[in-house]
Amino acid sequence: MAHGPRVAHLPPAHLRIYYYGTWDPAVMERASAVERDELMHRGLQPQHRVLDIGSGIGTLALGLVGSLRGTYDGIEIHPAAVAWCQRAITPRHPNFTFHRADIVSRAYNPNGRVSAANYVFPFPDRSFDFIVLASVFTHMMPDDVEHYLRQIARVLAPGGKCMASYFLLNDETRPGVESGRSFMSFGVSHPSGVCRLHDATVPESAVAFEEDFVRRIHARAGLHIKDIRRGQWWSGGRHDQDVLTVTKDQ
Repeated sequence: MAHGPRVAHLPPAHLRIYYYGTWDPAVMERASAVERDELMHRGLQPQHRVLDIGSGIGTLALGLVGSLRGTYDGIEIHPAAVAWCQRAITPRHPNFTFHRADIVSRAYNPNGRVSAANYVFPFPDRSFDFIVLASVFTHMMPDDVEHYLRQIARVLAPGGKCMASYFLLNDETRPGVESGRSFMSFGVSHPSGVCRLHDATVPESAVAFEEDFVRRIHARAGLHIKDIRRGQWWSGGRHDQDVLTVTKDQ
C-alpha cells in the first residue's frame, strides 16, 4: 500500500489547537503519517473497508487519502470536527464518510442523547476489514468498553483486524503509576476494581484498565488479541499508549 501524499488540506487552526494543543500544521501532518503507517504495518490493504471510531478532525482519514481505494467511515462525538470533515474531505474523496454519534461523555459531550453502553454502530454485520480506535478506550468506562467490543465483533468481517489503544495496568506498569512516573496520574481507584482514573470528577478524562480485565472482555466478545505493542506511558512517555491488534474468532 503506497503512502498517501502530504496532507493538502488541514482543519482550521482552532480545531488543531483543540486536538493537538498547537496550530502548527506539521504536528497534525506528523500524527496523520504515524497513524497511517501503524495501520499499514498491521496489514491495512488499499481495498479494505475501514472504520475509524473516534475519527476526530480527520487525522487518519487525511493520512489515508490517495492510498485507500476501499471505503472509510469515521464516527465522532465532537460536532465541529464532524462538520469540518464532512465539508472538507468527503466532497473531494467520496469514499470517505463521517458520522456524528451523539454519545454522552462527561469529558467531551456532556449533553449527548445516548449512552455509550446503548450505542449501536450504524452499520450492518461484517461491514469492515479494519477497525481503528486511537485513544478512545482510554476515555471510556468498563461497561461501555465491553459493549463497544461486542459491536466491533459484530461489524468486523471474518479475517478482519481491529487496532485499539489502551493504558494497560499490569505488574510492569503498575509500579510506575503508583510512584507517580506515568505520563498521566491514575490515582483514583474505580469502584469496579478493573480500572483507575485520572480525575474522579470527570472519570472519562483518562482511564487505565487492568490488563486481565481487557483480556477477559475480548474473549467474551469472541475477539482474539494477536499482538500488543507496549507503550511507555507508565514511565513518562508522552502519548505512548499500549496498542492492541485484535482479530475475530472464525
